[in-house]
Amino acid sequence: MSSLSSLAERMAEKASNYAAFGGFSLRQTKQDLEELLGRIGQLGFFDQYTKHDISHIDVMLEKLDWLIPDETKDRLTPADWLLIVLSAYFHDLGMLVTREEYEKRNESGFEKFRADVLLTDDAEGRDYAARLTRLGDDERERFLYQEFVRENHALRVKNWILGNDYPAAGISTVMMHEVQRILAPLEPVFRDDLSQVCESHHLEDLYDTDIYPVQQYYGNGDEESANVQYAAVLLRTIDLLHITRDRTPSIAFRVLNPSDPISQVEWAKQMAVRAVKPVWGLDADGNRSEVAPRDTIAVYAKFTDGDGFFGLTSYLRYAAVQLRKSHDWIQRSNTANGLNFQFPWKYIDTSKIEAKGFLTQTFQFSLDQTKVLNLLTGHTLYNDSNVVLRELMQNSIDAVRLQHGNESSSCGTVRVRWDSKSRTLEVRDNGSGMTQAIIENNLLKAGSSRYQEDEFRKKNPHFNPISRFGIGVLSTFMVADEVEILTCHPDENEARQLSLRSVHGEYLVRTINKTDIDRDLFPHGTSVRLKIRPSADVGDVLRIAQKWIVLPECEVTVGVDSGEAVKVGYESVGHALRDAISRHGADFYERLDEEKIKIVEKDLEGLSIAYAVRWNEYFNEWMFLPFSAPVREADILVGTCVGGIRVESYPPGFRRAHGVWALANAEGPHAPRTNVARSAIDSTPEFTRVVEQIYSAYCDHIREEVEQLQSARSHSMTWATGEAAVISRVFSTSDAVPVSRTSLRQSLSKVPLFLLEQGGSRRPASAEDLLDFDALRMTESAVMEHIEYLLRELPGGSRASVMKVLADAEDQWEESEPVICTHLGRDGHVDEFFLSAWQISEIKADKSERRCDFRWIKKDGNSLWSSADLADAGLERLSTDQDPRWGRTRNQLVHIPIGDVSVSGFTDEEVGVRVGNELYLIPGHPWAGMVHDMKKKPDWQGSDDERLICLSWVIGSVVSVAARDFARPMLPLSEVLEDLRLRVRRFEISHLLDWDAFAAAALSGGLEFFDTRRWQRSSLHIW
Repeated sequence: MSSLSSLAERMAEKASNYAAFGGFSLRQTKQDLEELLGRIGQLGFFDQYTKHDISHIDVMLEKLDWLIPDETKDRLTPADWLLIVLSAYFHDLGMLVTREEYEKRNESGFEKFRADVLLTDDAEGRDYAARLTRLGDDERERFLYQEFVRENHALRVKNWILGNDYPAAGISTVMMHEVQRILAPLEPVFRDDLSQVCESHHLEDLYDTDIYPVQQYYGNGDEESANVQYAAVLLRTIDLLHITRDRTPSIAFRVLNPSDPISQVEWAKQMAVRAVKPVWGLDADGNRSEVAPRDTIAVYAKFTDGDGFFGLTSYLRYAAVQLRKSHDWIQRSNTANGLNFQFPWKYIDTSKIEAKGFLTQTFQFSLDQTKVLNLLTGHTLYNDSNVVLRELMQNSIDAVRLQHGNESSSCGTVRVRWDSKSRTLEVRDNGSGMTQAIIENNLLKAGSSRYQEDEFRKKNPHFNPISRFGIGVLSTFMVADEVEILTCHPDENEARQLSLRSVHGEYLVRTINKTDIDRDLFPHGTSVRLKIRPSADVGDVLRIAQKWIVLPECEVTVGVDSGEAVKVGYESVGHALRDAISRHGADFYERLDEEKIKIVEKDLEGLSIAYAVRWNEYFNEWMFLPFSAPVREADILVGTCVGGIRVESYPPGFRRAHGVWALANAEGPHAPRTNVARSAIDSTPEFTRVVEQIYSAYCDHIREEVEQLQSARSHSMTWATGEAAVISRVFSTSDAVPVSRTSLRQSLSKVPLFLLEQGGSRRPASAEDLLDFDALRMTESAVMEHIEYLLRELPGGSRASVMKVLADAEDQWEESEPVICTHLGRDGHVDEFFLSAWQISEIKADKSERRCDFRWIKKDGNSLWSSADLADAGLERLSTDQDPRWGRTRNQLVHIPIGDVSVSGFTDEEVGVRVGNELYLIPGHPWAGMVHDMKKKPDWQGSDDERLICLSWVIGSVVSVAARDFARPMLPLSEVLEDLRLRVRRFEISHLLDWDAFAAAALSGGLEFFDTRRWQRSSLHIW
């Protein structure tokens, strides 16, 4: 039978003398646990971690001898001791993994944990996955499951104690039944508390006495009651402080040689630690005294390398924070409940930690407080003194939302008043107010936001504050040297007033009787009053408020001098956008009133967005209302908000003041974060998600219009699909720069921008839909173009049906492969979608019918043609080439065949074909022959080869100048070549080109490109 060696165990054993714990044997329980804990590390799990066996438990319990003050030991009941000891026994049992559990791992929450926590689709997750590639498949799988268990081990043992089969943390039915057997003699209420304490050593909620009662009765007598919170704090402390080398024998470390870096650091630091002991208290003369109070714990260690030193000191910084939290929690509970359970420990002394071969003095970064405060209150951070008002207002709005919750809109108020004569700016609210602790720990501590503290977030899990950094109040010193704060909190007996005269000064807090403060601040509220310096310009206070405050969720008013207070903010993004448009101009106001402009509002998950559309009476469709305004005006018209506060003043989804009239607001726990100055939204996965939602909302409108044009407005499918390209043009203009081209492209790829015809029927198709086919057919001819115009006006029909009537030859117009009926060359973004995924594999020209047929296949990484992008080959500089005669850029690239392309029907004078706005060189021309020599080179790079792209550019330069339209005189080819030769030298690309071979090929024959538009009388280029 296991011995009960510690004082704590011997005291706990006495609990079995009481009815509430009768029949329970602590000795038998320890023996059972000794066997179970000894299995941790078997089956390849946790064999690299510090030991968690019964010897670990014994050392932990021995620390209680000095952790618990003698007077508190006398106060602890047998129930207290039993709860403390059993929590130490069981708290790490969740590390045990059975063979049965591992075999059923895919039935648990393991897969979700691996995808959502470990192997996430972000930089950290990808780095983690890369490190795992060094492990074999089986070893990697075991390691990942080990991490899953380690993360959930406290939750696992909690559920085993409660008798819950909890698959989300692993299929551990056998262990659950074993724990239930051991603890069966104990009362259910005691088991509930034990489970909560065991889980608590990995939680941050020990302050909550509803979860951890300070006096819990398990029987009628006082000896059968326990302070659950005190037990939880003790477990947390002894687990944190058990870092001595007895827990990790050196022989185990040398034999196992852990491969996990985290485990290596942990073992290294613990092997070096000799002792963890209390520091003697000092008397008034600074001498050691046995009666002086103790509050510090010293760690004794010696390292032979720096890594172990860094690992331990980093860990101890964390432990010191946890120690102080535990002290504060117990003190608070004692005060609130009239108790006297002492937990005096507040500090950790690291002065006894040495590193051999290093200076005994340790060093760290320090801050020059004066200079840092100057930085935070100067223009370096915010770059705009107008943000002072925003910071104060958003602090007030946060306080109102916290105090009033869902009733903020009806009960919450924020009042702003600017007196230009006295140069006084005041912001007051009826929000939560501040306690003395909040003033000390948050208001006057730069970078300490109350809303980010773990304790606050536990108490208010659904509260999502605007403020995040804890430096807002510092912004007031950008414009003021006198700041007065008056605050009232229901938990304080008196209100408090602070007078701040300098960011570098010391401050006094005056207590004021609550009956003497303004009624609008009672029983809760805050007023911040600034005396603005004469040299500071606060600007137009009302306009500044309107710029930032969009959806405050409470009543916000701004008053200037003796004028009437004006309400600021709106109930929804739709109302805000409607007001902005109506204020923009009389024409917009009238069209809104006549319903020729309407606001579309959508509520998505965590995002609300409103955008404006205008009615086109000729085409019977709602098109996006394009936005183009000076930045000065844009900042109060459109933008993206976070938590109701405008952060970016460009149309949502755009980087410039061009795009769509729209306003968006992201809110909730997954809202994106802003930078410290709130001048931009941080590029995070949350922001990427918001941008994708914005583009998705825009594209939903396009799809809805296509459907309405056919179903409700009686237009043909051909008409409706063609209009999708027109409506979406707003996203492809040169001025409209998207936040993410990739996300915008992904959303537009789901919009039906194309028409397909197969088997005599046609249907709309998106770029994604096209990828379902292996090949597509396309015909360019005046006849087909006119047929498409005809089909636009007919509610039904197809090319095939029309051609059967016109040609009376059914078989001639049947295509085995789908035909794409969308005409290239009209909409750049439509062309880009198509050409990025598809390439020509067959070309058939028919001059007699003024027609050219094409077969397109997917690229799939196998390019048949040269790239049409200078950047692909690092030749972006060529895009700056200007034609001095006509003042336009000369960067037309010609697609050169590099794979097997079938062509027929071309004359000897024709060197290529035009498709939309693209030029394709046909195989067989001497220029195409130059590629064969390139491909023989060992450094051939395929379609992106810089020599190939250079050849493409010079061919485009020749054909674009040698053959002009009839409006301009044609230059002699010799002059064109000489001019081009000089440009090649100027751009330093002569080494990429065999100039003599190129020029000879240019002079060898005609330079005509087959183009069906040659037979249309217009001013278009004739190639």
